[in-house]
Amino acid sequence: MFYLASKLFWFLFAPSHVAVWLVLAAAILLWRKRQRWALRCAIAAGAILVACGFTPFGIWLMHPVENAYPRAALPAHIDGILILGGGTDARIFATRGAPNSSYGLARLMAGYQLARQHPEARVVFCGSTYNLPPERSEAAVAGKILIALGLPPQRLLLEKTSLNTWHNFVNARALANAKDGESWVLVTSAFHLPRAMAISERVGWKMLPWPSDYSTGRGSRFSLMDFTGNLERTDLAVHEGIGMLAYRLSGKAG
Repeated sequence: MFYLASKLFWFLFAPSHVAVWLVLAAAILLWRKRQRWALRCAIAAGAILVACGFTPFGIWLMHPVENAYPRAALPAHIDGILILGGGTDARIFATRGAPNSSYGLARLMAGYQLARQHPEARVVFCGSTYNLPPERSEAAVAGKILIALGLPPQRLLLEKTSLNTWHNFVNARALANAKDGESWVLVTSAFHLPRAMAISERVGWKMLPWPSDYSTGRGSRFSLMDFTGNLERTDLAVHEGIGMLAYRLSGKAG
């Protein structure tokens, strides 16, 4: 229920989606000859798109999120690497034989690089399985990619039953039989780390943060020409803010 509610809420209230709903509302109101309300909806939609796509607003929102957890100083020995899935489309991989471009690939590459540097560490990948058969799940695709890169299959555990980040931690810890006092490294995108680290704290599984990719630099310059990028950064920052609030209110984050 939490999974479906979160997906529905985001579908309705993502900033870019709200702009679309307002444009549709303006069209319907105009058709019904409610010009004044149609104009108000159109102005609101335009204001959202200008603020999110043609200003540094998304960068301002994203900077504190992505700066919250820099890469940790790792000990000489680590027991495990937890890679969180996201953005890898199993359907594309199944039909194309190659992955889609996404931050999910950056997570896999960062996790694999760590695994090469620490051959003693187990590697656990968690991916969503909603509405997909196990053989076409995100975890199955990630496993094929990691093994193709050179990761020995015996070092890899694939968690295939998760629906959200909370499930990722609960299910992966049980799968890996992780013990208190072990050194584990959490690999995920910088924008996802604040929520992921808060969940790891709640479940009592101590993690060392390892951001795999960023959408902003330390001094990212704003570009009027990058409308879609600006809009995406705003959506991501708002998504993580709302996600953190929802997880804390539901007792799933520390």
